[in-house]
Amino acid sequence: MRNKKNIVLIGMTGCGKTTVGRALSYRLKMPFIDMDSQIEKKAGMPIPQIFEAEGEEGFRKRETQIAEKFGSEKGTIISTGGGVVTREENMQHLKQNAVIVYINRSVDDIAKNLRMEKRPMLKGKTDTLYPMYEKRHPLYLKYCDIEVINDGDFLSGVENVLTAVKDLI
Repeated sequence: MRNKKNIVLIGMTGCGKTTVGRALSYRLKMPFIDMDSQIEKKAGMPIPQIFEAEGEEGFRKRETQIAEKFGSEKGTIISTGGGVVTREENMQHLKQNAVIVYINRSVDDIAKNLRMEKRPMLKGKTDTLYPMYEKRHPLYLKYCDIEVINDGDFLSGVENVLTAVKDLI
């Protein structure tokens, strides 16, 4: 497994990166890293508190450190935060040895299921999702090797990613 490429999952908050990543980890017998969880662990506080204490800039610096740390891994599934693509250096770190998979889910579907209290960039309002998607979608497309549509069906989301990456890792 250590000779395999990483699978890096990018996409909007709530698109299914962590859920799909955990399932892929199980199915492919590859370790799983959730970057947001790693940021929280290193900071000793949840992401909303990081934003409150350090602002977005402080959070993004922490995110870049984690991208650098785990970008050199091999044979690992990495779930990123939705804004990881807003810093090119993050994607340079993550692309070192990876297949980048953009999980694209409709904003309407995301808005229906999102737990707002865990999403500081949204400031508690789902209507901020639409402009965020418009800004980030071109970046996700720019950095991805593969785009996979997640229609909200858990099993098909996992299967779509598995099918897309099986010959590339």
